[in-house]
Amino acid sequence: MTLVEVPIALAILSFGLLAIAPMFTGAVRTNASSSQLTNANTLAREKMEELIGFPSTDPRLGIAVGANAAGPPGTSTTGTGSIVDTTVNTFCQNDLPRWYKPVTGATSTAATSPGIGWFPYPYSRTYTVEQFREDLTTRVLTPGTYGVKLLTVVVRPTSGPFPGLRQTTQSVYVRFRDATPN
Repeated sequence: MTLVEVPIALAILSFGLLAIAPMFTGAVRTNASSSQLTNANTLAREKMEELIGFPSTDPRLGIAVGANAAGPPGTSTTGTGSIVDTTVNTFCQNDLPRWYKPVTGATSTAATSPGIGWFPYPYSRTYTVEQFREDLTTRVLTPGTYGVKLLTVVVRPTSGPFPGLRQTTQSVYVRFRDATPN
């Protein structure tokens, strides 16, 4: 009787294990996606803190006269609505490396792969700068009369489990010490 029960018990156990196997695959994907979002948030926060530390006259926060915002090429909107007039600020473009070598941790900004063992960097990071009066709603076109600047950093995954789907956007209004309010 025991010889018959053991194979039956093993068959029931194997069906149960096969039923829960897809849950492991889903857990691995969810874990990878969460890790990707955490890394993107860390990169965005790092850039945000760097930008907040600059004086308002720094060219990395510069906006041309007659414009109310600066951003990378192709910028047309932000989280606060349409940007009326955008100038291209080359500092706002992706500042992360293009390639990395996981074995050594080396990075490269070369246009093409530096060689064997190099992989595309898994994130891109851009930012926009907008000018507002102190009421935070009126856009300003003259650099000398703004009250605050809105800094918006966007980090997009370029590879991984869900490339481009888990982007993060972080914004902050900053009143700089050397700003000239009107």
